[in-house]
Amino acid sequence: MKKVLIATTALVMTAGIASAEAALSGSGRMGMIYDGNDAQFSSRIRAVFTMTGESDAGLSFGGSIRADNSANGNRGTAGSVYVSGAYGKLEMGDVVSASEAAVGDLPAVGYTEGGFAGDLEEISYLTGDGANLDQGANILYQYTINNISLFASASDGSDRNWFTAAGDNDNYVCEIDDNDTPWTDDDVTVPGSCTVAEDDDLAWSLAAQYEAENFTAGLGYAKQGDAEEWTLGGKATFNNFAVSGIYADYSDRNSIGFGGDDVTGQLVDDLTLSSDNFELDKTYGLGVEYQMDALRLAGFWRRDEIEAVAAGYDDQDFDSFGIGADYDLGGGAVLAGGIVDSDWLNDTVADFGVRFKF
Repeated sequence: MKKVLIATTALVMTAGIASAEAALSGSGRMGMIYDGNDAQFSSRIRAVFTMTGESDAGLSFGGSIRADNSANGNRGTAGSVYVSGAYGKLEMGDVVSASEAAVGDLPAVGYTEGGFAGDLEEISYLTGDGANLDQGANILYQYTINNISLFASASDGSDRNWFTAAGDNDNYVCEIDDNDTPWTDDDVTVPGSCTVAEDDDLAWSLAAQYEAENFTAGLGYAKQGDAEEWTLGGKATFNNFAVSGIYADYSDRNSIGFGGDDVTGQLVDDLTLSSDNFELDKTYGLGVEYQMDALRLAGFWRRDEIEAVAAGYDDQDFDSFGIGADYDLGGGAVLAGGIVDSDWLNDTVADFGVRFKF
């Protein structure tokens, strides 16, 4: 992938060398999505700014942000920043949980890389991208010893927004129609809707991953309030094939997260996981990938087991299947398509198109 260097600064001192640079990269795509009833045009382009630097003592630091997420990056809920050195790497912002860093997800399919079907290849982890999405920035720490990587992550447990200027509405939650701050009375869509924000239970996760020449294995644990999660996964490669598997066991969890930014099929509406009637009990799945020169074939299957916790309701299983193919055209362009059928969706959905990296 080619990157355009925006600026490079170097400071040469007698005690060492300090340097910093910023680079611009991006991605784009164009194609069609079939939502089960109609075919729709689908395209987008995104710019990504990546900043890196190194202190005189050799401490690495940096961050990255998509241009369309710059406002939330200013609040710490999009993009990420990091420092890295001999004692590991510490990231803060829109980062994954320790469990997801160690265990991962199933292979994505389609030219939207799963977005057209709600990213059903992604496991709904309890922290990082699960029930605590309103808890602001996450923090993720990683330390690697030989073949073993250790991870720890947490949210700050607060469901109120954080702003660059101290005191700007930082104790209130309001229904608003304007993302700018500080807010004025005209921005509040429901007069009198502002309430004092309360803190939630801190969400945290611990995990470990072992990496060998031809396989990786990860184990993770997460907790938020009464909800708990154990995840186990691995991936093995041999010749041109890669096989992955993930198992997640939940306790006291009454929510599950889906919905990529390109999802077209409507999620089924006959089940409300945010009620007291059901809990997410288990999620498990398998993925297979085949790579031969420029051609990649991939597929996944997952099952979500939903446990009824109230009288008059039955346990339910939701299966999802996906298959896709990519062909690398060279120079950062990939021709790709995919099909996904899921009990979570009302219809079978598909996509086809070209995606680019710059």
